[in-house]
Amino acid sequence: MTAILLSHGREATAQAVSRDVFGTLPDGRAVERFRLTNARGTSAALIEYGASITSIRLKDRGRSIEVVVGPNDLTAFTKRRFGQIVGRYAGRLRGEVLIEGFRYPLATNAAGVTVHGGDPGLDRELWRGTPFFNAKGSGVTFKLVSPSGKQGFPGILSLEAQYFLARNSDTLTLDIRGSADRPTIASLTNHVFFNLAGVGTVACHVLEADASRYVQIDHRKLPTGALQPVRDTRFDFTMPRLLAPLLRTGGLDDMIVLEPGGAVHLHDRRSGRTLRMTTNQPGVQVFTGNGFDGSILDGRGRPIMRHAGVAVEAMGLPDSPWFPHFPSTAVSPFRPLHWRTEWAFSTARRQRGSCSDQTPHPSKM
Repeated sequence: MTAILLSHGREATAQAVSRDVFGTLPDGRAVERFRLTNARGTSAALIEYGASITSIRLKDRGRSIEVVVGPNDLTAFTKRRFGQIVGRYAGRLRGEVLIEGFRYPLATNAAGVTVHGGDPGLDRELWRGTPFFNAKGSGVTFKLVSPSGKQGFPGILSLEAQYFLARNSDTLTLDIRGSADRPTIASLTNHVFFNLAGVGTVACHVLEADASRYVQIDHRKLPTGALQPVRDTRFDFTMPRLLAPLLRTGGLDDMIVLEPGGAVHLHDRRSGRTLRMTTNQPGVQVFTGNGFDGSILDGRGRPIMRHAGVAVEAMGLPDSPWFPHFPSTAVSPFRPLHWRTEWAFSTARRQRGSCSDQTPHPSKM
């Protein structure tokens, strides 16, 4: 590993950035990894492939705990989305978009639906990273230019994604800014999966969100245009809700609509660890890793099984170009893209045994 140790003046410190080669793509291009470490001993690892989060390790009671679910080899990242930046359009579109009166056909699946903008998307691209630091922390800036016509979308989309780990708190921020040379649409997200316990499933995780509505979908999982009240539904997280019962009935892959300035809280009862996510995006896709089947190994060589992690993906609403009442995802020379999300971690008192009877059978873990 080639290390770059960074400090700020007399505040010498354990704040650092290191870098090494994570892997090599089939065409011979090397993929670099950057590891940010703050004064508290918290670290975040990021790679150039997909501008991805591969690891977040928290110092807790003298131990270093991994709270991100995902592989530690490049080949696995090329097969499935884990902590990548996803786009050009995260979520679902009906197979075409209408921009400035012109229809643009997009790549679709068997149901005629475009998922995450179609493959290969931004998550399959090699973003070039540059580390930096200042008195408040350290980070990496990743840059990518997506050519006009990529995935079927018009316009050259120039993107800059900046990850920043705070020096004195367990807070990681991702700020993405973009510009286009002509009218287009774009809606991005980060596909990171969390398991605050570090092991097992997320059955003992509790989710709470400032979201009074959810996006109603049809049989193809496309929005109907209705934003329905969450009250008395499985999407009601206005009060803390244990995930275990929802996992037993298939899990979640659904979008809730955040109130302006709202937050998402994820808490693990076993460890006491909590994640607070804030964002400037209107929607949060809650996905409980329903398709994990053990075919991919995590960083410790363990099979990643069903419900091993939960993603809370901040993004625009799906298929928004076709619904004028949805928040706009338009990008143009006069309307830049700005996506921002902050993940803040903390630890509270453990609640031992509070959900052991609700955990799925070990044979399914």
